[in-house]
Amino acid sequence: MRIVVIGVYYASNLGDAVICDCVAHWLKEKWPLSEIDVIDIENKQCFEKQEDTSLRLLEYRRRKLQWDYFLTKHKIRDRVYYWNQLDVETRQSFYDQIAEKKYDAAVFAGGQLFMDWLSVDLTEFLRRFEKVGTPVYFNACGTGLAVSEKIRSLLSRYLQNSNVKLISTRDDKEQIERCYLGGKRTAVKTYDPALWAAQVYGVSKNSSSQVIGLGVMYSNHAPLWKITRFWLRLIKMLDEKKIPWKMFCNGAIDDYNYAAYLLEKAGKKKESYLYDYPENPEELIRQITSFRSLISFRLHSHIIATSFQIPAIAVVWDEKLRFFYRNLEHEERCKTISDSADSVLKALKKAEEEGYDWNLIEKQKNFSRELLVGTLQEEEQIG
Repeated sequence: MRIVVIGVYYASNLGDAVICDCVAHWLKEKWPLSEIDVIDIENKQCFEKQEDTSLRLLEYRRRKLQWDYFLTKHKIRDRVYYWNQLDVETRQSFYDQIAEKKYDAAVFAGGQLFMDWLSVDLTEFLRRFEKVGTPVYFNACGTGLAVSEKIRSLLSRYLQNSNVKLISTRDDKEQIERCYLGGKRTAVKTYDPALWAAQVYGVSKNSSSQVIGLGVMYSNHAPLWKITRFWLRLIKMLDEKKIPWKMFCNGAIDDYNYAAYLLEKAGKKKESYLYDYPENPEELIRQITSFRSLISFRLHSHIIATSFQIPAIAVVWDEKLRFFYRNLEHEERCKTISDSADSVLKALKKAEEEGYDWNLIEKQKNFSRELLVGTLQEEEQIG
């Protein structure tokens, strides 16, 4: 059996690579003699060294992106499709090569795949897999920013193909069915594969640590001054309470540079208060497991922390964070940049005292694995 696992593997946000590694682990355990290939959806071949970017350039890029989305959303000109299509055209031979290998199954590992940025890539794969008859499985996919009607309609068309055997989601099932499936098929609710991180990577957490990890993200979803105010107030209160802390990011250089900017504003030395940005998934996991608890923006910092039973408070910028904590039956651990530093720290203290319902998490882990592996096994027997 030959299976290709496809995801945003070599992205700067290393949570996506953790997803792919966990799914590949499931498949290798079930079919140890099979060939399991993990590929990056954009044909990247390695984790690239990133270049420092000034805050001024980040803000310029954000305004440009917002303008493109404004034009697309108001149907003035679909700039989002235009830029994505230009990018995808450079990878035509890559999609052909993957399809020509005629895998027994193609598994899209998960993450925020149903969004404008990646949907054109998905349609290119699906079009080719349909031609060669490769069964396709969408595992634990999430939804993201999607304003281009053309992109949504293209992806919707190919998701109806008979060779698409499974569409499961870790978060907004109703949105996927409404926007992409059009009532013609249903999605299955599941859970994020990265809950398996502790078993897959074999890293041990630092149980004696007293340091709180502050997971910083440069976000396009709120005014920068509001996010900056939130962090500076939180840092001030942590210092007043003499609680040790350190910043980290999930790998993106933009997040790292913003964290450095925050520390400069707070009058702190970067060398003492900020981890270097991790260059691979294991480095990210080792950073997260060095903390006693987290206050963080990025979803996969929370999923990894949960896998190691490290309590955390989410700073919500996207509903996927609420979906995750709702699944854990702890939505009260979701805060926003409008919440006071005092309320965030009180919520963190409560989370540290309560911990997690590990029986619930084990059920979610096993369900997510068995849903994908079981569906693949059924199709293998039918074939």
